[in-house]
Amino acid sequence: MEFAKIIWEKNTPKSVSFDDFYFSTQSGIQESIYNFLVHNSLQQRFSQLQKNQYFRICETGFGSGLNFILTMNLWHKYACKDSQLEFISFEKFPIALNDLGEILKSFDELDGYQNFLEQYNPIEGLNIYKFDNINLKLIIDDVNNINHYNLPFIDAWFLDGFAPNKNSCMWSDNLFENISKLCHNGSSFATFTASSKVRKALHNQGFEIKKDKGFGNKREMMYGVFRA
Repeated sequence: MEFAKIIWEKNTPKSVSFDDFYFSTQSGIQESIYNFLVHNSLQQRFSQLQKNQYFRICETGFGSGLNFILTMNLWHKYACKDSQLEFISFEKFPIALNDLGEILKSFDELDGYQNFLEQYNPIEGLNIYKFDNINLKLIIDDVNNINHYNLPFIDAWFLDGFAPNKNSCMWSDNLFENISKLCHNGSSFATFTASSKVRKALHNQGFEIKKDKGFGNKREMMYGVFRA
């Protein structure tokens, strides 16, 4: 297992290996909310859950964990307390604890990040962290090995990671084929990129795709649903 190498530019963490920021230099929180929570309609979907009902999210790149912590905050606000959230996320190069603590303390207005840091001690393969009625399954592995894990059908996908032109392996046709096998009719996805290659690959696997204005300086982003 190899930890991520991080530098700081514009008060934002940046990957040395991929020469890309972990989140927007303008507002990481607002970027994550806009791209992944809003465009997967999570507030509405969480509020409609019934007692003992499961909701499952899978994320292709865990990064700083910001998407998870924001999702956890939204879940606590809107989901039935007897429902269950399973959040599955892949990360090939996890951030070391000291670096992650430095990143997340910038978001101290968010509940739960301290509890997460107290548990965080990633090892290669599957790591399970429990937060009341939320299970985080953090898989330290290349997301292209997603078919090696016995994952359930996923309700919402966060297609996140460094930009396709920086880390093309995270946006491969093979990955999207494996993702489609874990979808039911109506499984949603959202991603910050509007790359024509990514759009074509998702369309070829059965996703209905829409575009919206991108966050900040990004021109467009994509979201949609899978149709079996």
